[in-house]
Amino acid sequence: MMLPRKFEDRMKMLLKDDYDEFIDSFDKRNVRGIRRNSLKISEDDFLKKIEYLKEPIPWCNEGYYIDYDSRPGKDIYYHCGLFYIQEPSASLPVELLNPLPGERVLDLCAAPGGKTTQIGAKMKNEGILIANDVNRKRLLSLKRNIQLFGITNSIVTNETAETMKVPFENYFDKILVDAPCSGEGMFRRDEKTKNRYSTYEDNKFTEMQKEILDHAKDLLRPGGELVYSTCTFSTEENEKVILEFLENNKDFELIDDIGLHNSTKQLSKGLMGLDEAIRIWPHVANGEGHFAVKLKKTEESSGNIGNVETIAYENRQICSVKAFADEVGLDIGGWDLVLKKGKIFKETGIGTKGMDVFYNGLEVGFEKNGRFMPSQALASFLKKEDVNKSVDIGIEGPEALKYLKGETLHINGEKGWNLVAIDGFSAGWGKLSQGILKNHYLKEWRMM
Repeated sequence: MMLPRKFEDRMKMLLKDDYDEFIDSFDKRNVRGIRRNSLKISEDDFLKKIEYLKEPIPWCNEGYYIDYDSRPGKDIYYHCGLFYIQEPSASLPVELLNPLPGERVLDLCAAPGGKTTQIGAKMKNEGILIANDVNRKRLLSLKRNIQLFGITNSIVTNETAETMKVPFENYFDKILVDAPCSGEGMFRRDEKTKNRYSTYEDNKFTEMQKEILDHAKDLLRPGGELVYSTCTFSTEENEKVILEFLENNKDFELIDDIGLHNSTKQLSKGLMGLDEAIRIWPHVANGEGHFAVKLKKTEESSGNIGNVETIAYENRQICSVKAFADEVGLDIGGWDLVLKKGKIFKETGIGTKGMDVFYNGLEVGFEKNGRFMPSQALASFLKKEDVNKSVDIGIEGPEALKYLKGETLHINGEKGWNLVAIDGFSAGWGKLSQGILKNHYLKEWRMM
């Protein structure tokens, strides 16, 4: 592979005796992987249903390498939200962060949502997950992935780290800063990233990374943990950023995750004496490349507490939703519903006044001519056993693909709204009448 000259020169100085082996790795095919959605499917069932799996990814319990020529994006199970397509190295930062159910977690640079869905699955829809990105154009893909995974405890925001300080100062238990970077770990699989590299000024990303990290620190509570990560090899964007941050912020300390470090020989220590950091090198590991390090804000750290309001909805109900729930046998007794801009949400209960909120909680549906229309997000969240009215399409025949393409199906079942499942996994909604299922699979999600 032809690589940018300045990249080769810099890596030769950095790696010395390991340089040739490192450069040779770029002539090999890139590594591919997927990550199981533990909210929807068990490991045993996953292994039985996905035929193109290879060995497990050693640093990620839900991750698997896949056959290079497989097409997971065309897999019907993918469209049921059973897995996320993710380069294996990219799963490292969330494993290091180790978010837990009930915690307050921020994914600061979240789009398109790979790491957000990994965090959400680990949190089991308990606690609060803020998924933020400054690029509004990327929020649609972030929202889609959150919905497809069945995550309901998240809020998608379009803020900067600086503007989040007013409501969220000293608030989060854990923060992931997967910082914008030069993307050297993407060269094998992304020609555009490689070609753009030569146009970057030397400090294009480092100043941005330092600024993001400097504001992110204020959002973390005393005793909280922050993971900084990139998909690049540059010490300027990795170790040097962290060492300068630690020099300027004495209330932060490095955390060495010995268990993760020792889980596989494929994970390497950081450079420049930063042994607590973890690196993935393509000539050492079965991955494209990543850097991650965990920092802890000491308990002695001081500062103001953000003004985050908790909203008491007083068990609000909406008549049209209740009528629908009664029809399909869905228990919404504990749901607090909010009507916003014509759409009905089961929100998280966290006040977001003054913030640019793109999505909050679970979109349940909307009202049309006084009647309730259930959302795709609601279908993705539900399991077949959550309702009394459903139709289950087999995965072997043509009907599953027809449904995902938005076609009308001829099928037996109860009249009215039905949750449509494929091989037992929820896929969307349909309305049945006289053996004809009107397809309500979301148009924007349909397979071409």
